This record gives sequence, structure tokens and C-alpha cells, in this order.
Amino acid sequence: MKGCQGRKQTHTISVRGLKINKDSRQAYVNGKEIELTAKEFDLLLFIVMHPNHIFSKEHLFERIWGLDSMGDLTTVTVHILREKIETDPSNPQYIITVWGAGYRFDA
Repeated sequence: MKGCQGRKQTHTISVRGLKINKDSRQAYVNGKEIELTAKEFDLLLFIVMHPNHIFSKEHLFERIWGLDSMGDLTTVTVHILREKIETDPSNPQYIITVWGAGYRFDA
């Protein structure tokens, strides 16, 4: 392909000690790989790619699970994900709960 030689597109996102490789679907916190389910990875990647944007539980549920109905699954997954990536889950630095509105990734 003309014009594409020598270009290497990066597929890694790094934010304050959190590193996400979109190709290998791996995530690291402070250099340590964290084990994520497919949906946890999808959720993390989605919110990281939209920093400082507040997403309602309904929006995340529809976006990640592709369902129109709402359930506690999103809330549970966010809390499990927070336990995995936060140094102190009770004082989160990455995934912030915005009471009455949803969640946001703090960049």
C-alpha cells in the first residue's frame, strides 16, 4: 500500500500507570498484568477511550452487553474491575462513581 510504509500504528493506551494493549487484550497496572474477563476488558477499554465522560449504567449495559434492558450486571462488573485495577478500591483513582449519574474514567 502506497504511503503506509514505515508507519506503525500504536495500539497501546497508557494513563498514569495503567497500560492497555488493544491488540493482545492485556492490561497492566504499574507494570503488573491484571487478569480480566472479556467483558471487563471491553468495559475498561471503552471507558478509557472516553476519558472524563460520564456514562450511565444503562449506557454501559447497552454498549458492552448489547442489550436494551438494564440490570445489576454493569454495576457488579464496574466494582469487580475497580477491585482489579485500583491500588485502593475504596479511594479510586481511575474509575470514579458519579452519584446519580454513572461512572467516568478520570484521566
